[in-house]
Amino acid sequence: MSFPSDSRWQEAVQHLLAVHRPQQAETLLRQQLVRHPREIYAHVLLAAALYQQARYPEARTAAQDALALDPATSEAHYLLCLICSQLNLVPAMVEAIDEALRLQPWNPKYLGARAQVYLGFNQPAEAQRVAELGLAYDPTHAGCRLQRAEALQQQSKWDDLAVALGQLRQAHPTLPAAYRMLGREALRREQFAQAQLHYQEVLRLAPNDPEALAGASQAIRRQLGIGRVALRLDRYLTFISEGTKRRQLKAWGHFLLILVPLSMLCIPLLLFLGFEAVYWRLHPEVRRLRNRPDHAMPYAQQTLYRYGAPAAVALLILAWTTGLIWLLLWLGLPESSLGPGLTGGLTTIVISIGALLKEAAHRPLPTASPMGRLLLAGLTLAGSILVALHEATWPYGPLLLLLFTTGLLYWQFRRLVQAPR
Repeated sequence: MSFPSDSRWQEAVQHLLAVHRPQQAETLLRQQLVRHPREIYAHVLLAAALYQQARYPEARTAAQDALALDPATSEAHYLLCLICSQLNLVPAMVEAIDEALRLQPWNPKYLGARAQVYLGFNQPAEAQRVAELGLAYDPTHAGCRLQRAEALQQQSKWDDLAVALGQLRQAHPTLPAAYRMLGREALRREQFAQAQLHYQEVLRLAPNDPEALAGASQAIRRQLGIGRVALRLDRYLTFISEGTKRRQLKAWGHFLLILVPLSMLCIPLLLFLGFEAVYWRLHPEVRRLRNRPDHAMPYAQQTLYRYGAPAAVALLILAWTTGLIWLLLWLGLPESSLGPGLTGGLTTIVISIGALLKEAAHRPLPTASPMGRLLLAGLTLAGSILVALHEATWPYGPLLLLLFTTGLLYWQFRRLVQAPR
């Protein structure tokens, strides 16, 4: 690689960093440092190149080398702040950005970083003040506009936030973070179609953005009829759980009103929530969003393969619960004492099965059919119910089936845990 002339090396390196080619920038910088080892700005740019490559300890050393040559190099302090943030060195991070601002108190880039530090310490009012100070020096500075919007969001100043986000998008129409925040705000306002458009714009500008992928998928979910029903149900259950914690009379009234029906509707609710989660994650729009080809596997078959094994475990849990209830009653436990325990136990089962389904959604699609496991689990559940109802099979039938179900459940759950992630 030919090295540019002394009058052009900084420009060449800065261009390489701007187009995210830090390895080539590092090569040029190390050649420059061989020729001029005391070139301060070469050490600063080397720290930036190493920072872009996520080589944070080396980047920190390069920034400290620049400061050893000249402690008044504000850019080195600024980079040291960013590096220490990634290394979770909080005191050093604060000290570095404060020193950079002491040297250049008017620099909007440094003020934006200081606002971000305030947000990290949950001080949104201070973050807003510092970001607005940076905007007084440069009204279009992206960092300050972003941190101001984040501060307004944390303070729930929704009207001001709407104005700030509009100004941010107008000033920086190709900034992914601007559309990410617009999508977040649209989700909060339940403008799901608009949120989907914003997050898809983020994915166009930054295809691997994880928040945008999750946000766009969530927006699609909430536009489906079944997703809206699940959202209302989730809000209602959240209102009851949070309200009872805060000792709200209305929440306690709803809790007592649905306590008995909830124990009876536990399984239908579980089936509905499970179906909604499956339907959303395997919906064609979500599959295309996640770059999953439509022709890979039919919709129903993919649903069966992905969630068949967790469903088999869920059926075995119900079969095991049936045997356990029979055993407790056979040992003489009064039926009246089963009510609270049954409600709590069924709730725990619902949560556990929901966790299994959620975990299965993030795993690779299995290649083997789960029909055999589902059939075995279904027959076991039917057998558990039959032997528990017919006294002619007592006590050996239910006991043997309970032991068989325990072993089968252990085997199925172990296979599920050991499946590829």
